[in-house]
Amino acid sequence: MLNFPADTVFNKKIPKQKFYDKLDVSNRIQQMFVTEIESVYWTHKLSPETLNVSPGTNVAEIQVFEITLKEQRVSDNLIAVIDREIPYHLVFVLRYRDKAQLMISYKEESKSREDKFKVDSYYHTDWTDYEKLTLSIEGLDLDRIYENFISQIAGDGLNLEKAEDIRDAVMIAKERDRLETYITKLEARIRKEKQFNFQLELNQELRKAKEKLKDYLE
Repeated sequence: MLNFPADTVFNKKIPKQKFYDKLDVSNRIQQMFVTEIESVYWTHKLSPETLNVSPGTNVAEIQVFEITLKEQRVSDNLIAVIDREIPYHLVFVLRYRDKAQLMISYKEESKSREDKFKVDSYYHTDWTDYEKLTLSIEGLDLDRIYENFISQIAGDGLNLEKAEDIRDAVMIAKERDRLETYITKLEARIRKEKQFNFQLELNQELRKAKEKLKDYLE
């Protein structure tokens, strides 16, 4: 359970119907709300007023949504729809019975859609006891606080030591994941390939990809 300052507590239940009415969602997404989500609470509002910190250049407010699930899983695109359409930076507490996990995305304002956000790369903690959830508010402005939230929730998923900033760390992680997927596919193709010449070409490509990946992992 998050132990944020009392001034940040909002604790307002949001009827699921509100999401249908306010957000641009398909019938399929509406059905996901019905089948996957029990309830949604807007639990905290982190702003310059509630935290006595400076506003961020990119982050005006951070809202915390606690979503109680009907099963210990939720569709990624359901969370992404909520995240894209709500014009604030969000932290999700996903709860199922006495277990919970934190989820957050790297989120930027969309250049093509006014008052909308581009959502990139989700990160989440492992499931743990709800009462043991922790997230520390660290930073003197909302940009830093949000970046530190991402760092805490992502854990080893982001390597901040090799990055210039949080955005760079997210891009590096995406490229690392892309290379790992590509290597796996190449290895599968090599095992199936019968022609020796093609095997040589694929192995050369595999070696190059592994060298690139090594740069990201070191």
